[in-house]
Amino acid sequence: MRYLLQRFVQFLIVFVVVTFIVLAATRIGSSDPLRDLAGGQVNQERLEEVAADYPYLDKPLVIQYGYWMTDIVTGDWGYSYYQSQSVMDMFKQRAPATFFIVFWALVIGLLIALPVGIYSAYRRDRIFDKATSLSTFATISMPSLVVAVLLLYAVAARTDLFPTVGGSNYVAPWDNPYEHFKNFFLPALTLGVGIGGVWSRLLRADMVLTLQSDFVTLAKAKGISPMRILWVHALRASVLSLITSVALQLGALISGSIIAEQFFGPRGLGDRLVFAIQQNDLLTLQAIAVVIVAVVVVANLAVDLLYAVVDPRIRAARALT
Repeated sequence: MRYLLQRFVQFLIVFVVVTFIVLAATRIGSSDPLRDLAGGQVNQERLEEVAADYPYLDKPLVIQYGYWMTDIVTGDWGYSYYQSQSVMDMFKQRAPATFFIVFWALVIGLLIALPVGIYSAYRRDRIFDKATSLSTFATISMPSLVVAVLLLYAVAARTDLFPTVGGSNYVAPWDNPYEHFKNFFLPALTLGVGIGGVWSRLLRADMVLTLQSDFVTLAKAKGISPMRILWVHALRASVLSLITSVALQLGALISGSIIAEQFFGPRGLGDRLVFAIQQNDLLTLQAIAVVIVAVVVVANLAVDLLYAVVDPRIRAARALT
């Protein structure tokens, strides 16, 4: 419990520092925050209305941050005059699409990383290992933008199965699984291929060391099947780096969804973020940044707690502190 409290305080400090930097950055990038909040070139009546709703804009950044965080906690995320809707409504409309793109990208990345990483370590320096090493280095070196173009040309443009540019729509998997697959497979694959290559290399490196451990030798001497040794004993001892990387990649995946949504859709937070930057829609920018920071902070906190579940040695060491 003490360890949990310490980690929570640490991540809370990180959240406050990063979100304050986000607020400061938006203010630095805006010559007139009041006019930007009001929607750009507007009349005096609207400026007065926005000034009444946000009277703290002329105060020091620390005070502005306090008001902003109070609004975030109470659920009042502000209003986007550019889109004529509240920021909270925008999130309810856009966030599910981004969530499923990121979720399926993680699934695809793990489906690539687990078998490739495990079997490459098991067949180290053999043909399979050398072939997968070459292919994973190629995918790691290939930006998501290039992957999106290749998928658009080689798959979407040559088949009628997947929508082309701008043709995807948000469909929940429980409403229509087939349409959900059609709309989310290519965007998720755009992001999942690259992270799958990274994770397979991390897992291979850890598995190579684990397979040389004494407990693996003992398991072989007991006659335990190679598949059980690989997928149960060795994998459990080798996933710490993989778990850490998964947590760290969440923020990058949300940012990477900008590319996937621009090429394939469906329109989510990434697409909205692009327009918010172009329009200098401050409250929308700040809200999306808060969500990304919160996701990364919570994911890393969860990973810290998951370490003790995966590795009993960590749980025993924490019990002594």
